[in-house]
Formats: sequence, structure tokens, C-alpha cells
Amino acid sequence: MGADWQMPRRNEACTGCRRAFEVGQPLQAFLYESRAGYERRDYCLDCRPGAQPEPLGFWKTRRPAPPTRKTQPFDREAIYALFQQLEDDEEPEKIRLRFVLALLLWRKKVLKFERSEPAGGQEVWHFSVPRTDETHCVPRPALDEDQIERLSTQLEQVLAGRPDELDLAATDAEPNLVATDTDPENADA
Repeated sequence: MGADWQMPRRNEACTGCRRAFEVGQPLQAFLYESRAGYERRDYCLDCRPGAQPEPLGFWKTRRPAPPTRKTQPFDREAIYALFQQLEDDEEPEKIRLRFVLALLLWRKKVLKFERSEPAGGQEVWHFSVPRTDETHCVPRPALDEDQIERLSTQLEQVLAGRPDELDLAATDAEPNLVATDTDPENADA
């Protein structure tokens, strides 16, 4: 077996009797090694696997409830359009929001990070758009806890499709646009 492997997903029904598992129903999961990798076989409490082959391991679990959708669908075009609208804005709050949008778009592969460089006493990140020839320069602001919380709220409004409700009023504190960590590869975006 190679070093890379995936835990097989649970089955929707008992391997023995083929009855579908109900939400919350206890079941037994058995893990086997096969030529193709690992194989998981789930059994209700009334059924037992055969003696051969011997499982690598087994455990008891319950059929979980199906996951509920926690986030709105991500509208890449709308977020990118907002990112572009904020390009020439010099308000500190909008600069911070644009930086967070750049991180989000980078994570979603809409933007590609090219390089970082100091410019005018601050760090500027350069991004390109893989499907076009567009490039964007984004100042990297230093963000304190209050600013991060405020940006999180703004981002939630954007992702929920309510960009018209954004509160982009500048804060009382002077923005500190000098970043402390200049390595974008360490950014947890």
C-alpha cells in the first residue's frame, strides 16, 4: 500500500441485509485491505461479517444526519466585480475589504498570486487573473482584531448576496498599512 490513502466513505445500507440505515441508527463499520486500496463495509447490529477476510479494524458508529448547507453558493463574478470596484478607492476600510476579497478570490482560484514587493512604505501583492491578461496590485494592510471582525461581517454580507448592506465607514483609528509577515505563502487564506 502506498503512503497516500483515503478513508472509504460509509455505506448507505447494510452490507449484509441491504436495508438502508436510518438517521441516528447504530451500525458497525469494518475496514478491509484489498488490491484496490481500503474497503469499508457497514453492517446493522443484526448482521455480522463473515470470518474471512479478517478486517484491519472495526468500530461502532451511527448514521449521521445529512449535512445542511451552511453557506450560500459562491458567486465568483459578483465578488470579482466588487473587488474591481474597490480598486481605486483610498478609504482604509475599503482597502482592507479589498485585500480580504483578494484572499478569498485567490483561495477560489479566481486570482493567482504572482509576487509581493514593498512599495511606498507598504507591502503590495500582485495578482493575475488566469483566464485573462488582467493584473491587480493589492496593498496588504495590517489588521487588528476589531478590523478582522468588521471585515468578517462585511464578507458574510457579500457572500449572502447583500453587498448593498455593507457598512464601509472608516474606523476612528489610523490604518496601519505596513504588514508584519511578508511571506504570502504563510497566509492562511
